[in-house]
Amino acid sequence: MLSVAKRRQKAYQGTVVPTLELMMPNPTTDLLLSHRSVRRYTDQPLPDGLLEELIACGQKASTSSNLQAYSIIHVTDPDRKAKMVELCADQLQIEQSAAFLAVCADLHRDRLAFDMHDGERFDDAYIEAVMIAAVDAALVMQNISIAAESHGLGICMIGAIRNNPIQVGELLELPDHVFAVSGLCIGYPDPEHPTTIKPRLPQAAILHRDRYLNDDAMHVHMETYDQAMIDFYNEQGMHNRDPRWTRVMSGRVGRFHGRSDLDVFLKSQGFGKQD
Repeated sequence: MLSVAKRRQKAYQGTVVPTLELMMPNPTTDLLLSHRSVRRYTDQPLPDGLLEELIACGQKASTSSNLQAYSIIHVTDPDRKAKMVELCADQLQIEQSAAFLAVCADLHRDRLAFDMHDGERFDDAYIEAVMIAAVDAALVMQNISIAAESHGLGICMIGAIRNNPIQVGELLELPDHVFAVSGLCIGYPDPEHPTTIKPRLPQAAILHRDRYLNDDAMHVHMETYDQAMIDFYNEQGMHNRDPRWTRVMSGRVGRFHGRSDLDVFLKSQGFGKQD
């Protein structure tokens, strides 16, 4: 078992933090530094009331102007859950999870409130409307995830819920001005399929001082991370393909182009047009 200091040092990916060994133990930061995505779960259900507690923690997340521009759909019906698996690239963890949540950006409820008082509606032609709702949804989802991990649960966020946004919208019966930002699997990790902490970019690549880092320095940090990912996948015995992060990212963008239906769906949901 690694000491707290050693776990922290490993989590920082080699970033020089002179005071690291002097920092007092902190269960919150230790929890955050130990995050990993869990893709295999046992069939143990969540105790009664725990999901509601996690959602309550999510609701305490920061929210722009207290709009709370998000909604969470707990998918429990087996047929709907099976269809969600199909729409999300057949990811087994969705079916296995004790709870699967569709976390949605939601401006529909706010529009109802505005109409109750003849208030000025969001001008949905502005990207700010989408930004507020998407950020709110992401913040609540992160709070739920941290709360879940504090109970010994594992989580996995499912961006593939945006692969087929039109069908997902129909499956979840989403009203206008609502769209699914991400899925969230929650469950008890299967000990037969342990997961490890995946390395992140060196902190020097993402923490800039006063100005954005120049490209030459950024390339150095990216190449350092490439080697860290090679070492990680070799250690895990994973991937026959080139595991360098820069190589994987350069090939992944094309997959996101396959989500062009999201543009179509958002317009059909009322975003990008004025009333």
